[in-house]
Amino acid sequence: MLASHSPVFERLTRLLDPLNPAELHGLLCGLLCADPNLNCDRWLSCVHEELADQGENAEPADDLLRKLFEYGAAQLSDSDCTVTPLLPEDEAPLWQRSDALGAWCQGLLFGLGLGQADRHHALSEESREFLRDAAEIARVGFETEEATEADETAYAELVEYLRVGLLIVQQDLSHSSARLH
Repeated sequence: MLASHSPVFERLTRLLDPLNPAELHGLLCGLLCADPNLNCDRWLSCVHEELADQGENAEPADDLLRKLFEYGAAQLSDSDCTVTPLLPEDEAPLWQRSDALGAWCQGLLFGLGLGQADRHHALSEESREFLRDAAEIARVGFETEEATEADETAYAELVEYLRVGLLIVQQDLSHSSARLH
């Protein structure tokens, strides 16, 4: 469904303005890590709570949010570990991709917080360090219109770091959950 992120990212952006699709995907990833049994109804409820101040939520947006839920759940349950933040395509300006990356981090942190991810002190020091880094990334901006090759490389490395860090957090929380049951 989301093999090419750009059309979905653009459609979500239009339908959910002022919410950011990257932030929503981060929120979903955080919620799914904190609660692997999260269902689509609970996901929609969380999003609707966030949209309550923004006015009515349109039915087409709910359909797209359901697809986003299915996509995110499939990503995080994939044994090949193919989870990747939902971001604008590589041809988008670096400042736009960097802003989306920061929004994804904000959503991830918010989702983990909503899901009370560390209620049993389940996160390893590596996960805690990753979350501190994600909080820093959420605050970073890209100041210039022109991106250098070094900027592009740094961005790609950050995306990979976030992908791997998310998997570490998910692993910590799944191990913790297994110990509690």
